[in-house]
Amino acid sequence: MRVRDLTADDYVPYRAMTADAFGGVFEDTGPRPFDPGQTAIGIDSLDLPGGVEGVLAAGARIRHDHITLGGGVVRCGGVGGLAVHPAHRGGGVFRELLTGVIDRCAAESMAASMLYPSNPSIYRRFGYQVVARGERLVVPLVDLQRLPPVAGRRLVPVTEVTLPRLHALYRELTAGENAMLRREGPLFAQGMPGGGWSALLLADESGADHGYLSWTRGSGPGSGLEVHEIFGRTREDRLALLRSLGSWSTVTEEATLRLRTEDPVLDALPGGGSRPAPGPVPLVMMRVIDTAAMLRARRAPAALRGAIRLEVVDDTVPSGTGRAAGRWLVTAADGDITVTHGDGEGDTEILGTVRLDVHAASLLLVGGRTLADARRLDLAARAEPSAEAFLDALLAGPRPSVMDAF
Repeated sequence: MRVRDLTADDYVPYRAMTADAFGGVFEDTGPRPFDPGQTAIGIDSLDLPGGVEGVLAAGARIRHDHITLGGGVVRCGGVGGLAVHPAHRGGGVFRELLTGVIDRCAAESMAASMLYPSNPSIYRRFGYQVVARGERLVVPLVDLQRLPPVAGRRLVPVTEVTLPRLHALYRELTAGENAMLRREGPLFAQGMPGGGWSALLLADESGADHGYLSWTRGSGPGSGLEVHEIFGRTREDRLALLRSLGSWSTVTEEATLRLRTEDPVLDALPGGGSRPAPGPVPLVMMRVIDTAAMLRARRAPAALRGAIRLEVVDDTVPSGTGRAAGRWLVTAADGDITVTHGDGEGDTEILGTVRLDVHAASLLLVGGRTLADARRLDLAARAEPSAEAFLDALLAGPRPSVMDAF
């Protein structure tokens, strides 16, 4: 069976298949191009036993995203709408399609791939590893109402005119995070979002921006406030934004906050009445596609100097699929990371060898985890003590967070 690019003529069969797989109603509007900023691939039903012309056996969309990584940015293939037709399940079609996804990500010079799994175990067979989860917290607004005002801060409505300031602030405040999408076009519209979305900027007396808050007001009995993001430069800025949320206590009792992993907002919440939001917890899985590119994109700690040999083994896909597997000499000096294929000698002392399987590499290279964390998950992560300390220091940082669903 052959994995091929989907065209405008495949749009209707693909949408019909995904509507059947994930639910929803699809209206046949005729052939049309897939949305820009993504690559759609699939397998024809006609290539398989019992296949029919004009039907897709499987299909998926690969988003062309950029994500933050250790102070740098890498290209990332966000996988969405991956579905297999009921007539062709269980015959290896899923394996062929997902292998094609990984191959295509490599061909598009993407260093990593990301997805929200409906069934994590099947994606894990192909090297994907859980790296983050969605965090939502229900907060009583009466707690926030009692927060004192923060001197020197004022709130500014977000409109078409001020929205670029919010976008610039998001990019600035997430630059040091791991796995956050950069929210660039064409996948992200630059105009005001619809659906009741609102936001406030937090500025100082000179007009400089220090943070923002975005939300949607629910409708109907018992509906509260759905807070999409709270970002502030400092703890005081986050307190000022939380206090503004407290003003909603006259019309609703609670707000549901969507948070980053180990979000600094948690340190600013004043009361003990918060509770996890009900419902399923979305998981985020990632897979390294190009190990060397993942490392080269990062900034090394300024004081870190040394070199290790890194070996990654990937037995989840056929040999030659992607560029995760291999051996490299990894060197850090003066804040830069150099990655050389093979066992070349560096100018500095080689501290030892780190050996990872693809699951450990996928967990570690996105940042914020140690080799000990990987071993606790029973992933293959072995190293001499000095080499382990070096790689842990190289990959240190906040744990991955993903705030965008697709």
